[in-house]
Amino acid sequence: MATKKTTTTRTGAKRSAAKKTTSAPSPSVEQPREFSLNLGTGFSMLTERVGDGSMVTNRVPAGAFLEVSYWKEPSAGKSGNVSTITFHARLDGTSLAPSIIARRDGSGRLVRAPARLELPMSCKQLEYWFELETDTGETLWDSNWGHNHWLDLTTSSMNGADVAVSPRAEA
Repeated sequence: MATKKTTTTRTGAKRSAAKKTTSAPSPSVEQPREFSLNLGTGFSMLTERVGDGSMVTNRVPAGAFLEVSYWKEPSAGKSGNVSTITFHARLDGTSLAPSIIARRDGSGRLVRAPARLELPMSCKQLEYWFELETDTGETLWDSNWGHNHWLDLTTSSMNGADVAVSPRAEA
């Protein structure tokens, strides 16, 4: 039968007893909710991220984050291929910096990356449209026939129960 050798190391200094400390629980800070607006050929879909998934919704609270993706397969016809798609927006009439949300890579594939917006708590309305540039230098617009797309918001608590998508938000 084999014996197990055990060693113990001791130091001359005694350990002081650890003091128990208690702290007041930190107030719960509600995290901004996250939403996605996906526009495709013949549809627009608004979803909220919930846990590891998402659910379709018709509400976006002010104070939330919103990602906007353009999933239409743009065809420029005689103008060549769409090479870049730029997202333009205004919050309550104030223009935001344009954001490139799709660009053709070297293999000709349209690589997409959503625009991410933080909607201020005081925001009431998001107006948005898309600029499509072709490889021949022509500019096309997806702007709901010049009326732009709209997402109406109301100032709301983070539960978002009173915030709804405007009927004008169709792509």
